[in-house]
Amino acid sequence: MKRRHFIAASTLPLLGCEKPEEITGSFTGINHERGHLLRDNKTWPSPSVTRKTDVIIAGGGVAGLAAARALRLQGQDDFALLELEDTAGGNSRGGAVNGIACPLGAHYLPLPSDDAPEVQDLLEELGLRRRVAGRWEYEERHLCHSPQERLFFNGAWQDGLLPLQGVGAATLAQYQKFSGLVEQARSAARWTIPVSNRPLAPVQRALV
Repeated sequence: MKRRHFIAASTLPLLGCEKPEEITGSFTGINHERGHLLRDNKTWPSPSVTRKTDVIIAGGGVAGLAAARALRLQGQDDFALLELEDTAGGNSRGGAVNGIACPLGAHYLPLPSDDAPEVQDLLEELGLRRRVAGRWEYEERHLCHSPQERLFFNGAWQDGLLPLQGVGAATLAQYQKFSGLVEQARSAARWTIPVSNRPLAPVQRALV
């Protein structure tokens, strides 16, 4: 036996004895302590300032920001948006880990088709879509067409969001059934967001 073959054969069994690395970290995003203050405090001091407005928007997440933008586009400026965190955005906020920009929530923005003119208009307003030489160009750093997902399940990483290893046959059958229903609905009608962009097909009206 050659020396390198002997070393490889004698060290390989030891690899399985190593203790797996523990994942360290913490949750980021929502400040639970602030929410608990609102929940636990029974009395509050009298307000030092009183302000009146026509519309109150509770929360500065995607829905709240979209509501504020819709009001502004309709010429309604007398509204107030209330947000518990230091910055608005909710699950669409971004941050940085070791100097590398990354999202703080699960939000993905694919290239919007002509079925999504509202998204196109929003990206144009934000400066992420502009016409160059007669063609639309998008700022690709803010788009994510096909995200690569991983799931930590039963002490190991798996590709995708559905665990395939360590689950029973019944769970795998449910995956296949759900996938079949999605494909069946996709072939029966064209699905767009928002759905008001085109008339509803019979299969879509049945879900309303």
